[in-house]
Amino acid sequence: MRSFDEMNRMFREMDRMFDQFRSSWDAEFPVDDREFARPALEGSDAADSTAMDHGVANLEEMDDEYVFVMDLPGFEKADIDLSFRDGVLSVRAHADAEEGSDSYRARRSRRVARQVPIAAAVDEAEISATYHNGVLEVRLPVADDGEDDHRIDIE
Repeated sequence: MRSFDEMNRMFREMDRMFDQFRSSWDAEFPVDDREFARPALEGSDAADSTAMDHGVANLEEMDDEYVFVMDLPGFEKADIDLSFRDGVLSVRAHADAEEGSDSYRARRSRRVARQVPIAAAVDEAEISATYHNGVLEVRLPVADDGEDDHRIDIE
Protein backbone atom coordinates (compact mmCIF):
# COMPACT_ATOMS: atom_id res chain seq x y z
CA MET A 1 0.00 0.00 0.00
CA ARG A 2 2.83 2.34 0.70
CA SER A 3 4.00 2.35 -2.95
CA PHE A 4 0.54 3.51 -4.09
CA ASP A 5 0.63 6.37 -1.58
CA GLU A 6 4.00 7.41 -2.96
CA MET A 7 2.69 7.25 -6.55
CA ASN A 8 -0.35 9.34 -5.63
CA ARG A 9 1.93 11.92 -4.02
CA MET A 10 4.04 12.04 -7.19
CA PHE A 11 0.93 12.48 -9.38
CA ARG A 12 -0.31 15.34 -7.17
CA GLU A 13 3.10 16.96 -7.41
CA MET A 14 3.09 16.61 -11.21
CA ASP A 15 -0.41 18.13 -11.39
CA ARG A 16 0.77 21.05 -9.27
CA MET A 17 3.80 21.58 -11.52
CA PHE A 18 1.69 21.49 -14.69
CA ASP A 19 -0.82 23.93 -13.20
CA GLN A 20 2.01 26.26 -12.25
CA PHE A 21 3.50 26.01 -15.76
CA ARG A 22 0.12 26.64 -17.39
CA SER A 23 -0.59 29.72 -15.30
CA SER A 24 2.87 31.20 -15.95
CA TRP A 25 2.53 30.43 -19.68
CA ASP A 26 -0.90 32.10 -19.87
CA ALA A 27 0.45 35.14 -18.04
CA GLU A 28 3.41 35.39 -20.42
CA PHE A 29 1.46 34.71 -23.63
CA PRO A 30 -2.16 35.85 -23.30
CA VAL A 31 -4.47 34.33 -25.91
CA ASP A 32 -5.41 37.72 -27.37
CA ASP A 33 -1.75 38.40 -28.25
CA ARG A 34 -1.06 35.12 -29.99
CA GLU A 35 -0.93 35.20 -33.76
CA PHE A 36 -3.15 32.14 -34.07
CA ALA A 37 -5.72 33.05 -31.44
CA ARG A 38 -9.23 31.71 -31.80
CA PRO A 39 -11.54 34.11 -33.65
CA ALA A 40 -13.98 36.05 -31.52
CA LEU A 41 -17.56 34.91 -31.93
CA GLU A 42 -19.75 37.43 -33.67
CA GLY A 43 -21.87 39.33 -31.17
CA SER A 44 -19.81 38.24 -28.16
CA ASP A 45 -18.15 40.61 -25.74
CA ALA A 46 -14.81 39.36 -27.00
CA ALA A 47 -15.55 40.47 -30.57
CA ASP A 48 -13.60 43.56 -31.51
CA SER A 49 -12.41 45.23 -34.68
CA THR A 50 -9.69 42.64 -35.27
CA ALA A 51 -10.32 38.92 -35.60
CA MET A 52 -7.94 36.09 -36.44
CA ASP A 53 -9.23 32.86 -37.86
CA HIS A 54 -7.86 29.87 -39.68
CA GLY A 55 -10.21 29.82 -42.66
CA VAL A 56 -11.98 26.79 -44.06
CA ALA A 57 -9.44 24.61 -45.86
CA ASN A 58 -8.90 21.18 -47.36
CA LEU A 59 -5.75 19.30 -48.33
CA GLU A 60 -6.12 16.43 -50.76
CA GLU A 61 -3.37 14.01 -51.70
CA MET A 62 -3.46 13.00 -55.35
CA ASP A 63 -1.18 10.57 -57.22
CA ASP A 64 1.46 13.13 -58.16
CA GLU A 65 0.57 16.25 -56.18
CA TYR A 66 -1.13 17.74 -53.15
CA VAL A 67 -4.00 20.16 -53.75
CA PHE A 68 -4.71 22.66 -50.99
CA VAL A 69 -7.95 24.66 -51.21
CA MET A 70 -8.84 27.43 -48.77
CA ASP A 71 -11.83 29.77 -48.64
CA LEU A 72 -10.73 33.39 -48.23
CA PRO A 73 -13.83 35.47 -49.00
CA GLY A 74 -13.46 39.24 -48.78
CA PHE A 75 -9.74 39.32 -49.53
CA GLU A 76 -7.99 40.61 -52.60
CA LYS A 77 -5.15 38.68 -54.18
CA ALA A 78 -2.70 41.33 -52.92
CA ASP A 79 -3.89 40.74 -49.32
CA ILE A 80 -2.65 37.13 -49.35
CA ASP A 81 0.90 36.02 -48.50
CA LEU A 82 1.71 32.45 -49.49
CA SER A 83 5.00 30.66 -48.79
CA PHE A 84 6.48 27.17 -48.60
CA ARG A 85 9.44 26.43 -46.36
CA ASP A 86 10.80 23.29 -44.73
CA GLY A 87 7.82 21.20 -45.80
CA VAL A 88 5.21 23.64 -44.47
CA LEU A 89 2.76 25.65 -46.58
CA SER A 90 1.95 28.98 -44.88
CA VAL A 91 -1.03 31.12 -45.80
CA ARG A 92 -1.56 34.55 -44.27
CA ALA A 93 -4.11 37.13 -45.30
CA HIS A 94 -4.82 40.57 -43.89
CA ALA A 95 -7.44 43.09 -45.00
CA ASP A 96 -8.56 46.41 -43.56
CA ALA A 97 -11.98 47.84 -44.36
CA GLU A 98 -13.74 51.07 -43.50
CA GLU A 99 -17.48 51.24 -43.22
CA GLY A 100 -20.05 53.81 -42.21
CA SER A 101 -21.44 57.09 -43.39
CA ASP A 102 -20.53 60.77 -43.05
CA SER A 103 -21.44 60.78 -39.36
CA TYR A 104 -20.15 57.31 -38.47
CA ARG A 105 -16.93 55.57 -39.40
CA ALA A 106 -15.68 52.15 -38.34
CA ARG A 107 -12.53 50.39 -39.30
CA ARG A 108 -12.35 46.61 -39.31
CA SER A 109 -9.33 44.41 -39.74
CA ARG A 110 -9.50 40.75 -40.65
CA ARG A 111 -6.64 38.26 -40.45
CA VAL A 112 -6.42 34.63 -41.49
CA ALA A 113 -3.45 32.35 -40.88
CA ARG A 114 -2.90 28.68 -41.60
CA GLN A 115 0.19 26.48 -41.61
CA VAL A 116 -0.09 23.09 -43.30
CA PRO A 117 2.67 20.48 -43.05
CA ILE A 118 3.13 18.48 -46.25
CA ALA A 119 4.24 14.89 -45.64
CA ALA A 120 6.03 14.22 -48.95
CA ALA A 121 8.96 15.97 -50.61
CA VAL A 122 7.61 18.74 -52.85
CA ASP A 123 9.08 20.10 -56.08
CA GLU A 124 9.17 23.69 -54.81
CA ALA A 125 9.95 25.21 -58.22
CA GLU A 126 6.69 23.80 -59.61
CA ILE A 127 4.28 24.97 -56.87
CA SER A 128 1.43 27.00 -58.38
CA ALA A 129 -1.46 28.95 -56.89
CA THR A 130 -4.65 30.57 -58.13
CA TYR A 131 -7.18 32.80 -56.40
CA HIS A 132 -10.66 33.25 -57.86
CA ASN A 133 -13.95 34.29 -56.25
CA GLY A 134 -12.58 34.04 -52.72
CA VAL A 135 -11.06 30.57 -53.14
CA LEU A 136 -7.30 29.96 -52.98
CA GLU A 137 -6.03 26.80 -54.67
CA VAL A 138 -2.42 25.70 -54.29
CA ARG A 139 -0.94 22.78 -56.23
CA LEU A 140 2.17 21.20 -54.72
CA PRO A 141 3.74 18.61 -57.04
CA VAL A 142 5.42 15.70 -55.32
CA ALA A 143 9.13 15.50 -56.13
CA ASP A 144 10.13 12.54 -58.27
CA ASP A 145 11.51 9.71 -56.19
CA GLY A 146 14.98 8.49 -56.91
CA GLU A 147 16.25 11.17 -59.29
CA ASP A 148 18.40 12.92 -56.69
CA ASP A 149 18.99 9.87 -54.55
CA HIS A 150 22.49 8.52 -54.26
CA ARG A 151 22.60 4.76 -53.90
CA ILE A 152 24.82 3.57 -51.09
CA ASP A 153 26.20 0.07 -51.27
CA ILE A 154 26.55 -1.81 -48.03
CA GLU A 155 29.84 -3.59 -47.60
